Amino acid sequence: MTEPANVPLVSVVIPTYNAPAMLLETLETVFAQTFQDFEVVVINDGSTDGTATSLKPLDDAGKIRLINQPNGGIGDARNRGIDEARGKYIALLDHDDLWHAEKLAAQVAFMESHPDCAACSVPWSMSPSPETPVCDFSAITDDKGIVKEPLQELAHGRVFLISSSLMVRRDRIEGLRYMRERRCIEDTPFQVRLFARGDFGIAGDKILMVYRVHASNYSSQADFFYNGIKLLRRLDREHEFNELTGHNRRAMHAFFAHLGRSAVAAQLTNGLRKRAAEIYLREMLEQAKLGRWKFLLCTPGLLCVPTAFIKRIFPKSSTVA
Repeated sequence: MTEPANVPLVSVVIPTYNAPAMLLETLETVFAQTFQDFEVVVINDGSTDGTATSLKPLDDAGKIRLINQPNGGIGDARNRGIDEARGKYIALLDHDDLWHAEKLAAQVAFMESHPDCAACSVPWSMSPSPETPVCDFSAITDDKGIVKEPLQELAHGRVFLISSSLMVRRDRIEGLRYMRERRCIEDTPFQVRLFARGDFGIAGDKILMVYRVHASNYSSQADFFYNGIKLLRRLDREHEFNELTGHNRRAMHAFFAHLGRSAVAAQLTNGLRKRAAEIYLREMLEQAKLGRWKFLLCTPGLLCVPTAFIKRIFPKSSTVA
């Protein structure tokens, strides 16, 4: 079926819940894009405050397409946005993050010139240090901007993508959906499966997206990792990642092991020693397979030291929920 001629090239999908002030600031960075052939699909995921009212003028003016639905969680809202998207490309954006004006232009140009890419990211930073990229993006790409070993890079802690930095080719993600479980790293299974759908690139070398750090996204970090690593291990046992084989599958397991260690650190920095011990015991075999002896030998001691000392070892900026 041929799309109508007036279909935009890009669909910007924004799930939101009870954060109208931050969302309106985020939307301003979308409207300020130098590339303008896009639609904005906002999924209001059952907000109980004034979100729907604050967005109605933008919807009436045709600046956004507002879709109100009962609260189903961020994964469910992202899925609804993907289903509603009409563009050739889908750019995901969380309601509290910010784009630089050239973000969409850089990604569209990259995707148009790299037809084998299923998706791409842009260099990004965190709001406490907006001029400092979260990793050395140039070090993980070849001369064409392709990340050759995306799962291996993630296993080494190089977080080169996050939902708000991601642009995907709509025809490459058929059947891919975000997990609907709440308070978990629901985007990770989507991203892992995405790497089996084609190349992954980095569009340019300039920081074009900022992850806004605030109390609510870090207060829930321990839960996200605690539930997330359990979810990933379960999905792996249920053969949900069978698209990945050989070297990619081994790299996936290394990445999951990295997240397992991050999950223990997140519990410890929040004083949740019992949960840290639980994850440690569940992770022992997988970590041993990869020779992570320092983690296995040191963690029992860390379970006994003051939380203030733990926070000095694992600063907040080392992980992103």
